[in-house]
Amino acid sequence: MLGCLLLYLSPSQAEPLQVTLAISEEGGAYRTFAENLLGKLQSDKYAVKIKRGEDALGGADLYIAVGMKAATQLAAKDIPTLNVFVPKSGYDKLQREAAARNTPRSAIYLDQPLERQVALLQAALPGARHVGVLYTSAPPELQGLRRLLADRSMQLHERGIDQALPLNDALEDLLGESDVLFVLPDTDIYNAGTIRNILLTSYRKQIPLVGISQAYVKAGALCAVFSTPEQVAAQAYAMIERYAASGKLPAAQYPDDFEVSVNIQVARSLDLRIRDAGKLHDEIARVP
Repeated sequence: MLGCLLLYLSPSQAEPLQVTLAISEEGGAYRTFAENLLGKLQSDKYAVKIKRGEDALGGADLYIAVGMKAATQLAAKDIPTLNVFVPKSGYDKLQREAAARNTPRSAIYLDQPLERQVALLQAALPGARHVGVLYTSAPPELQGLRRLLADRSMQLHERGIDQALPLNDALEDLLGESDVLFVLPDTDIYNAGTIRNILLTSYRKQIPLVGISQAYVKAGALCAVFSTPEQVAAQAYAMIERYAASGKLPAAQYPDDFEVSVNIQVARSLDLRIRDAGKLHDEIARVP
């Protein structure tokens, strides 16, 4: 129960920073993040409580919205908020809707920077030359992705999903001209109802999929780069410390630290020779 995570501190200083964590849902990565962050904030500088995003939040000096559901609920309030586990596209939309407000807001994106994702793609599949992506609307980072791939002698192939080109048709068409399917965050395409079919179709075509989380790799993607809840908690703590000292939040940012996951069984089934996760991580870490 979230109530069990409620933390009461007995601060020695007069006015500890009041921090409220608003959690989109219990369990999983959100709970791990909350527990790790609470462990770092157990000092006389902070008084922390955990709520669900839809709960009455009460007063606080700083709110931490964990997940997109909580971020959306808190965005309607004029309160200083650090958002975590939110896709960049979702956070940018919330920022546009709240453009008139001057309340401190920031985020640690769920996404990895494109440079890091492309570095994994090149390190894991050095022979890939044709990279396929699907989207429902062209994301702002598409031009950047096209440039990053071109710099590495790779060509981008893209399909936009709409009523004229349903997902299954677009996927079949795209896989016919791609060496790898490269996932961009888009919940209208990649979600619990579609991911199994996407993975099975790409597997049947012998086309590897490079995912965006460890869950993708467990489901059948070849590999992914991602940040753990513990890593995000450490970065969030640093941002909270800065806010406590200055009253200002750093700019929204991508995760600093990351991990790599590889599905060796899928690699063998696709007859691909791929280095282990540790070696791929070390190579990616050297990319500026």
